[in-house]
Formats: sequence, C-alpha cells, structure tokens
Amino acid sequence: MTIAADKLRVSFGPTEILRGVDLTIQTGEIVAVVGPNGSGKSTLVRTLAGLLKPTSGSATINDQAVTAMPPRTRAGKLGLLTQTAEPPSLTTVEEHVGLGRHSKRSFLSRWTHTDTEAVRDAMQTCEVTHLAKRRMENLSGGERQRVRLATLLAQDPDHLLLDEPLTGLDIEHQLGLLHLLQELNSAKQRTVVCVLHDLDLALRFFKRVVVIHEGVVAADGLPSEVLCPRIFESVFRVDGRVGCEVGGEPVIMCRQCQPQSQTSADPPEKLVELVVKREATSSYVGSEKNTTKI
Repeated sequence: MTIAADKLRVSFGPTEILRGVDLTIQTGEIVAVVGPNGSGKSTLVRTLAGLLKPTSGSATINDQAVTAMPPRTRAGKLGLLTQTAEPPSLTTVEEHVGLGRHSKRSFLSRWTHTDTEAVRDAMQTCEVTHLAKRRMENLSGGERQRVRLATLLAQDPDHLLLDEPLTGLDIEHQLGLLHLLQELNSAKQRTVVCVLHDLDLALRFFKRVVVIHEGVVAADGLPSEVLCPRIFESVFRVDGRVGCEVGGEPVIMCRQCQPQSQTSADPPEKLVELVVKREATSSYVGSEKNTTKI
C-alpha cells in the first residue's frame, strides 16, 4: 500500500503552504518529516490524512484520492495524531481510548470482546492502564498525549501519521514512544510517518528523513546522509554536522551561522538542486539502490 503526494499544493487563503510536493511512502517504512517552523510539515501530514483538501495535485493511497474515501474506510487505513486536541469533558481515559473503536463498528453494533481487548492492549502499550478511571481534563499534558496515542492504536490503522507526538512528554516517555513506534513498524509492519523537530531523534530512530523547506521537499533519504552540513546551512541556517558518538549513538553538533553565512544565495526554488535528493525507486529505503549521494 502506497501513500503518495503528487505535485501537491495547499493554500490557506492567499498564502500557499505546500508548493508542489512529490513524495511516495511505501508500506512498512518509518519516516521522519523535519524542517524549520512554518515550512509545511504539519500541513503535509494533515493533507495526507485527508483533513485538508489540496489546492491542486493529489494525496492518495494506492492511487485513490484520500479525500474521496468514506471516513470509516479512511480511518481503517490512516490514523492521525494531531499536535493538540481539547480533551472532552467528563470522559475517562478508558472511554477516550474506546473512541478509537468507532471506525471498526457500525452505528447499531454492540461492543464486543474484540473491542475490549483492543482498548486494553492499547492502554497497556502506552502505559496508561493505571489512569483508566481518571478524567481526561485532570491529566497532565504528557499523560494526555499518551492516552491520545493509545486511542490511535485502538483504532488499529495500517498507517500511523503523527504530528509532533513528543509534545509534552518528558525524556523517558519520548524515548519510550520512539521505541514503541520502532516496534510497531518492525513487528507489525505498520507504516510510521512522524513530524519531529529534534534532529538527533530523527537521526537515531528513523530509517528515512524527509526535509520540508519553504513548502517543497528539500531533501529525502537516509538520515545519516540527508542530515549533512549543506542541509544544516541551507535549510536550518546553522553550522552543523553529525559528530561524536555518545554510548554508540551519533549526535548532531551545531551552532549559529556567522552573519555572512545566515542566508543562502539561491532562492527556495533552487534548494532541491542544491541538497540531497532520494533516488526515486519503489524498493524499501535503506537498500543499496536507494543510498543517497551527496
């Protein structure tokens, strides 16, 4: 199953946010979407999930337009965790996670043992079982985020789209969530597309990184090769590189560019010519054929 954006453009009023994005994500990939603030990352995943309608171009699953799918069908294929959501009042954690089962049931169908098991497993996976009877409005931001993820897992979609899921989580639960996403990807072959700001975590936990800048794909490929000095300078406006290893893990070292290096001489339209581009193939990212060249 393929998620794809083809010449995707999205505008809010007179402002164009996405300016012709071409992107293909195969079943079983685990992809980090990174970029500066306001670059179009959240708009991209929301459009891929069918919440936003393209101005032109298309967002598809297996060549079928996402916005043309019935909501129940779309919910079985795609699950989106948005950045924030107002918690429903007078709703317990267990009830909130149960909302994820609505796409699996018809209007008149009764709650089943399968539904109960799905809710229980999702709560255990996200370590919120002990919060089952707590009201959502009484939870901390981090607790609420984990409950929202459990609700998404109870929905049991084929593809997980997560928009900055680490918001509000302490470092222990950030790492726990990323390890969980890796496990869901490797053990259950679920596609994971995750918007992140932390480039170190993108480097360590994801097999493919897509860099969005000024509404276009500026780079796409293996994280160790995409996150290179050229990208740091032309996209993130910092002097950066992948540096010393800590406990066997690479880390990103960066500092502000000097004034003369703060801006690129080339306009945003030329960025794709300046930086890394992933070779367009249908094979799984990480193979020799897909190795990105700098």
